[in-house]
Amino acid sequence: MKVANIVPPALLSIQLGLVIADNYVAIPAHYAYSFPGGYTSTLDDGFVDTENVSSELASLLSSASKAAFIAYDKEFASIVGPNPTLSLLAGPLDRHFANEAAVYVKTTNSVWFTGVAPDGHTRQVMTINLTDNTISRAPNDRNIVEPVGGRYHDGKVYLTYFGNRNVAGGVLAVDAVTGKTETVVNSYFGLRLNGPDDVVWAQRGDRRAMFFTDVDFASLLNVTGPPKLPNAVWRFEEQTQTLRPVISQADIPDPNGVAINRESTKLYVTDTPVSYLRSKGLSQGTGSPAIYVYDLKEDLVPVNKRLFGVARAGVPDGIKVDMLGRVWTAEGEGIVVRSDTGKVLGVFNAKVLLENETQTIANFALTDNRLIILAATRIWSVKLAS
Repeated sequence: MKVANIVPPALLSIQLGLVIADNYVAIPAHYAYSFPGGYTSTLDDGFVDTENVSSELASLLSSASKAAFIAYDKEFASIVGPNPTLSLLAGPLDRHFANEAAVYVKTTNSVWFTGVAPDGHTRQVMTINLTDNTISRAPNDRNIVEPVGGRYHDGKVYLTYFGNRNVAGGVLAVDAVTGKTETVVNSYFGLRLNGPDDVVWAQRGDRRAMFFTDVDFASLLNVTGPPKLPNAVWRFEEQTQTLRPVISQADIPDPNGVAINRESTKLYVTDTPVSYLRSKGLSQGTGSPAIYVYDLKEDLVPVNKRLFGVARAGVPDGIKVDMLGRVWTAEGEGIVVRSDTGKVLGVFNAKVLLENETQTIANFALTDNRLIILAATRIWSVKLAS
């Protein structure tokens, strides 16, 4: 299957406020914590939707809501360059085909992703070739029931899958060249996992470990039966043949995305409370739409949990850490980029990337010089400067 390459019309230059280039608005950082006069907003709205502000600020926020790139710090300019542009690689289609995983495989210059099949209703694993934007079904993906997240490690694409009432969920590995698949984990002493969502590998020296989030989303979606285990972040070490939970539901109620830094010294986990997914706000659940960071000890066990950031709108889902330690997350406002200390540097605006407000961006890929955004019914590319 080939999806036509569609390049959108050039977006209009914004001629007011703090404008760096076409489609690019800079908002002074102090507005993140201090607004002049009165204002009103809700958790369902983004920062740029804040109302009842001064006319000058309202004009700036209105311009930002239409811009694909919103900066809160000068470092964001070093990421996107002086004249950032969007390129539409695929879509729009009438199904949410571009949803999760977003795994970049350098050897084939492709991104693996999961979503609803463009010609059907079931979830499948697909790849987009970044050379010619051809979309294909991933090799042996029929062996994967309800695929979700993924990561590349040592020549293989590791994919999580929910399973269904007959097939247990788990994590499997697919050889990126041959397509050969093997199950890595799908049980804890005979108990079914709830539904692994995201996965990442950490490696320091000769020691390596796989972390994955296991959460009861599949049961809540009626894809599987009732959960058998508490939600948790799990650690699998192949060398010692050990699978065990290392972050409990008491620490992170609904663990979702997971990532490590380049040095494998930090582990990041996003919390995605179901109350937020159902737009019921803070009072209906115990979790928060937050990003947490842990230190990884020499033995690759997480310790010293800290709150790293909180989503301004929606929930944090997919998460990646770039080569400079900056943390990228898919949230209600779009793709949010934070410094390694947690400061919000800028946002790739969901209002421009998505077709409508009922859609969300769950994940994205960072290649050598591009950001690939899975925008539900479309796939976007942004060339990066660093």
